[in-house]
Amino acid sequence: MEQSPRTPLSVEQCKDLLRTVAKVMCVRADLISTRLLSAEDKQDMLNGDITIDDLLVHVKVWKENGMCNYADGSGEPYKPPKSY
Repeated sequence: MEQSPRTPLSVEQCKDLLRTVAKVMCVRADLISTRLLSAEDKQDMLNGDITIDDLLVHVKVWKENGMCNYADGSGEPYKPPKSY
């Protein structure tokens, strides 16, 4: 079965997609961008190779596994800043 070609997205469209997913998943968009998505993932978004459904599934699994820092390869679990 052949897939239809994806439509490339602008940087602004990618940011909008991230903000939408962040809102739906109740997580900050900057955390998705800095802790989950690698440079290659971001390029795939720009190329239109990652759909909103793909991103929702990945963010869900990432949250369930402690929001580790996969973007830099360290795998460090997320530690929210202490509030005083």
